[in-house]
Order: sequence, then C-alpha cells, then structure tokens
Amino acid sequence: MSVVFRAHIQNNPTNDGWVICLTDTVKHHVEICQNLDEFAARIEIMGDECGGDIQVFWSKDDSLSQAHFDDLYNDMARFQKDT
Repeated sequence: MSVVFRAHIQNNPTNDGWVICLTDTVKHHVEICQNLDEFAARIEIMGDECGGDIQVFWSKDDSLSQAHFDDLYNDMARFQKDT
C-alpha cells in the first residue's frame, strides 16, 4: 500500500515567490521546499524511507498568486524536460 504525501504550494512568507510544503501523512512530518531541486531531493529521501511506494497529492493555497503559480508551472516543465 502506498504512502500518501501531500505537496501544498503557497506563497513564500519570507520573499516574493513560492514554497512547497511536503507532508508525509503517516509520520506527520513536514518539509518546506524552496525550489524544485530541493523538492525532488526531499521526496526521494522521504520515499526511500517508506520503500518507494508513494503517491503525491498536490494542492495550492487560495492566496497563491497566479504569477507564482505560473512560475512554478514553468519551472516544473523545465525540470521534467531536464530529467
């Protein structure tokens, strides 16, 4: 049975940008990822800890600006192209 992770996108409270709050719903552990490289590294580590059988459910904060969402969307497209 897969472990469910939640990836919640929200405005970065410390600068003009976004963060991804990555939550392991079994351990109730939260990691704050400042960029996609950090997200990829953390999800790999956290996934390995539970045997690699994971599902990620995405959500976004209602206050996330369209510009920040577009920025993340474009970063994800570039990230997928590069990997």
